[in-house]
Amino acid sequence: MTDLTESLLSGQIVALPTDTVPGLAIRANAADASAKLAAVKGYDEARPFSLHFADLGQVAAIAPGLPPGLAAWLTMNLPQGVTAVLPAEWLALPKVWNWPWLKVGLRLPQNQTFQMAAQAVGCPLLMTSINEASADPLFGQGLQDWLAQKGIPAASELPQLQAASASAVVEFDPMPQVRRGELTPDQLMLGLRILVLCSGNICRSPVGEVMLRAELAAAWGVSEADLPRLGWEIASAGTFAMPDGPASEHSVDVAAKIGLDLSAHRSANLEDMLDRPWDLFLGMGLNHLAALPKNAPMALYDLHGNPVPDPFGGPLPAYQQMCDHLEQATQERIKQWCSWTR
Repeated sequence: MTDLTESLLSGQIVALPTDTVPGLAIRANAADASAKLAAVKGYDEARPFSLHFADLGQVAAIAPGLPPGLAAWLTMNLPQGVTAVLPAEWLALPKVWNWPWLKVGLRLPQNQTFQMAAQAVGCPLLMTSINEASADPLFGQGLQDWLAQKGIPAASELPQLQAASASAVVEFDPMPQVRRGELTPDQLMLGLRILVLCSGNICRSPVGEVMLRAELAAAWGVSEADLPRLGWEIASAGTFAMPDGPASEHSVDVAAKIGLDLSAHRSANLEDMLDRPWDLFLGMGLNHLAALPKNAPMALYDLHGNPVPDPFGGPLPAYQQMCDHLEQATQERIKQWCSWTR
């Protein structure tokens, strides 16, 4: 392994095991890394080979600002063998990598030999299967002969490896699409089903609901109608609400000032909404959380634990203050859902 690490550190190509097929590997920050891999395989030009990481920390280092829910999804799925293909613009790829392509494939092999090499190098590895262009991946004696002919150093266990199932590939564009393998619809859900709560469901929670929906859609670059396909479902209710009432006039006005439309809102009572599966209840105050079943996943809308004062019956400035508070709290919620630690 020391010799392989030294070869990788010097910018050379080596052969390493992964969870599926053996692969050719080179440091992502090595000079002309992709061109070197392409030349060995007989391609006419450099290609966007997948990045292989030793751990999630390496992934997080180049992906600090992903859309909401994606970091949590990658945390769950990359170690399970899923390959994720993301738009390059979502990532903070180091300039020295000279990455000119629009997409980036991400993998997290669990093979111990691979992980030891990638950890020792301290950099993701650009990898591709071991074979000539358009040929099947090599194994056994054929693999040994090919590597010997090319003069490529290899991990000792490579000749004994057998073919394994290829990883599922999910491409985000920005909606997730399965390009290879099979994943259930639930496995493609990245978001949360959230119920926003206040008392009457006519002042605070309607504004919080439409704010969350608008900010989530903007962060993903999709329409609000697309959010359920990502797993994000946002609704609101009141602990003492009279059903089917419109939003308060002042709430409509302050929401409209920032481009949010409450004209279609109709109030709902919490009791009528509890038969649906919610991943999170967000209350404007502790009194709203107290109305929930004890085992319900709940939190205050404001991450800092500050209640959002009820402006009901007050003047327009009280509603504007409420709206400003919700706007700041919404941005912080979105930032939390974008982070690698939730």
